[in-house]
Amino acid sequence: MINFFRKRRQTLAEENKALKYTRYAVGEIVLVVLGILIALSINNWNNNRIKKEDAASLSIRLLTETNKNKKEIDLQLEDLLELLDENEALLSMFGPDYKTINSKLLDSLLYGYLSTPLYDFNTASLDEALNTGQISILQSDSLRTLLYEIPQRMIQIHNYEEELARDIENQIIPYLYNEISLRQMDERFSENLKSIGKSKLEHLDNRIIMSKKKFENMVNNKYFLMETLFFGYSDLSYLFEETILYLEEELKK
Repeated sequence: MINFFRKRRQTLAEENKALKYTRYAVGEIVLVVLGILIALSINNWNNNRIKKEDAASLSIRLLTETNKNKKEIDLQLEDLLELLDENEALLSMFGPDYKTINSKLLDSLLYGYLSTPLYDFNTASLDEALNTGQISILQSDSLRTLLYEIPQRMIQIHNYEEELARDIENQIIPYLYNEISLRQMDERFSENLKSIGKSKLEHLDNRIIMSKKKFENMVNNKYFLMETLFFGYSDLSYLFEETILYLEEELKK
């Protein structure tokens, strides 16, 4: 009987040890799992913090760049609007009574007529964001859409500018070489007048160009090309304005 109770106590003791070990093992597992979860939480928090800081840094750079582009393209719009007004003035002068035109005014308008608008975009930060995929860290879907759209608009504007430049270089200037004296225009308006001096050839009446149908067509065509460019500049200016607003909102998050 004594042996029975002794064995029973030994069995209970062993069972109690097993239960304690099981509890200890479970406790260790729980602690390990909690440790992993805490580590993951800290890591996620740190990654989110870094991502937020990177997004803020990118937004600041893009905001600075876009503000600069907005100011410069608005200046381009003012210059282009002035060129359109001058072009309209030229178109109003065509007719058989060209000798009544103020020759100095005409030379001034022709001098400006040969200029070509050209906008040099600032895109270093935007290019980097698009090429590296950094743009994905920005939270706003609308902002990312606008930023993806900007390069396409810029390409479109460059195409308009190149078309204008080709028209002047390949059509207008070659035609004017045979019709008027460009040097006489330079005598009045060129900054290099002292260097090149006045022409010793027979003086030409540049006003006769205003009786030429071909030149009228050229002036008319350039007007519509510049008008197309003006609308392109206007659309891009509005796109910059929207982008600026979204970038400012992004920085508030």
